[in-house]
Amino acid sequence: MTEPAILAKSVRRTYTSRKGFFFQEKVETEALRGVDLEVKTGELFGLIGPNGAGKTTLVKIFSTLLLPSSGTAQVLGFDVAKDAHKLRPRIGLVLGGERGLYNRISARENLRYFADLYGVLPTNRTKRIDEVLALVGLSDAADRRVEEFSRGMKQKLHLARGILHEPELLFLDEPTIGLDPKSAREMRKLIRSMVAGGVTVLLTSHYMFEAEELCNRVAVLTKGRIVARDTVEGLRRLVGGDRTIELEGYGFEDSEIRAIKRLPGVVRVVTEEFGPRQRLTLRTPSKGFSLGDLTRILPSHPELVVKERQTTLEDIYLDLVEEEAA
Repeated sequence: MTEPAILAKSVRRTYTSRKGFFFQEKVETEALRGVDLEVKTGELFGLIGPNGAGKTTLVKIFSTLLLPSSGTAQVLGFDVAKDAHKLRPRIGLVLGGERGLYNRISARENLRYFADLYGVLPTNRTKRIDEVLALVGLSDAADRRVEEFSRGMKQKLHLARGILHEPELLFLDEPTIGLDPKSAREMRKLIRSMVAGGVTVLLTSHYMFEAEELCNRVAVLTKGRIVARDTVEGLRRLVGGDRTIELEGYGFEDSEIRAIKRLPGVVRVVTEEFGPRQRLTLRTPSKGFSLGDLTRILPSHPELVVKERQTTLEDIYLDLVEEEAA
């Protein structure tokens, strides 16, 4: 049996700060509260969650930038706390943003510097830099200073830096943020090609459609805990089914909503108001009641609008995060 690429058990991370008069009061904030996670070798695994959920903290622990306060984490068979020096040459990390690049030198010079840090052999360095620049679509801008780059171009250069030394496992934290739609599509294509070539990828994203399109499995992290992990299809079953029905109309009565909740297979009904109009969102398995059953329950709503679609990862995410917040 193949060893997992990532194996985390009861990982916690607490940040300590001070406040008050002369900063005498110590305040502890739990960013991670006992995370258990397993990522298979060769898998493209997605980690989604709201801002402040602990996604970046977890990625930094796996990539040896932070130590866990307690618990254990192994990456490629190495303990992240004890074997960091052995692990670092075998992993890549793309955090993005404005930091981590040298703005006053060119993209090529940035990569030459990082190639030396990562131990890329001098005999292969120039060829490898040209390869990654081509992969991310920056060949024409290779000799421009990075301070002239757009945010999207800098994000591409971050990815080039992350894959320069041909890592076995790549951590991607919001890899398409700041990219235009065409560049984002090219980035997703590149990520898929790396996985097809044998690289394991852990991806964090705020874009639910992106995680749904790319990832073999997804974990939902909120308030420092993983509240669900599965394939998207498995998560659909978890929240009540792959069928989502939206009803929009004026003034649904409580008796009507109760009757809808009693229909076969209805697991969840969410009510939202938009001025005088209301929307009821139903989560249910594909087999069950018909849309005709709904219209019979609501005969006094001539302007009723009924929409049916497949449950998306965004629906699943909102259900799980709302349940955790309740």
